Amino acid sequence: MIKRIVCLWILLLFSSGSGASDYDSTYVSVTVVGSGDDVILINGLASSPEVWAETVEQLQSSYRVHLFSIKGFAGTQAASSTPEVYLEALRDEVLNYIQVAQLDSPVLIGHSMGGLVSLMVGSASPDAVSKIIVVDALPFYSLLFNAEATSAQVTPFALGLEQLLLVMSPAQYEVHVRKAASIMVKSPERIETIIHWANTTDRAVYAQLVGEVMTYDGRVLLDRITAPIQVLYAYDQSMPITAEQLASLYQTTYSGAETVELIQVDDAYHFIMWDQPDAFHAHLESAL
Repeated sequence: MIKRIVCLWILLLFSSGSGASDYDSTYVSVTVVGSGDDVILINGLASSPEVWAETVEQLQSSYRVHLFSIKGFAGTQAASSTPEVYLEALRDEVLNYIQVAQLDSPVLIGHSMGGLVSLMVGSASPDAVSKIIVVDALPFYSLLFNAEATSAQVTPFALGLEQLLLVMSPAQYEVHVRKAASIMVKSPERIETIIHWANTTDRAVYAQLVGEVMTYDGRVLLDRITAPIQVLYAYDQSMPITAEQLASLYQTTYSGAETVELIQVDDAYHFIMWDQPDAFHAHLESAL
């Protein structure tokens, strides 16, 4: 009962539109909870920091947790300006926050797009972070569909999808996000949460970042990262790939990293923290 009350409190505190934040900048706001060594949590595309509710509950007694909320996602107001490269703007926001908040080598934990942003931060300023934990993300997303893909090859499709997302009717967009959500998490309730977040995300911000995530090849950044990298990636037997093939893809893609540990989490889809919370939090406890 107490655990449920704590989770509810965390969800209310970090829910969209709550206005509760300790730092506010152009493209992000940050809420700080707990005390101890610093851990930064960065959610994925069109997600809310609510995705980390149970993680915050686990960490806040021993760590000072910094939850990033990306403006325009999940019911929040989008920024008034649009950066040329949104991913790089988010990278710079994280780096600026670390400096302004005077954080001493925090750990970065990023899910999906947040994982890519974390790698970008570690590459741009290697001494700024002590460890990077990537949750179900490759440094080049499109390799999931074509192991030989290049940014140049993917760009025409990505630009077309970006434009399509902008002109979809609400009904068409609902079909799109529902189809995507159904392969991201197993729980029907959580599927509806993802759909709600997507439907309340600024469409222009979402479309631009979809295109960027598809075309951004972060493999060239890996050899510049000196902090240890741990990658938790999901596998389920229902996926159209064998466990061995997926492991090989991750090993090959992250081969340029100086120090990397790859950990497969079974019976999970993209939102590992929801599908396998016990395993996820055990891995975090071990990593931290």
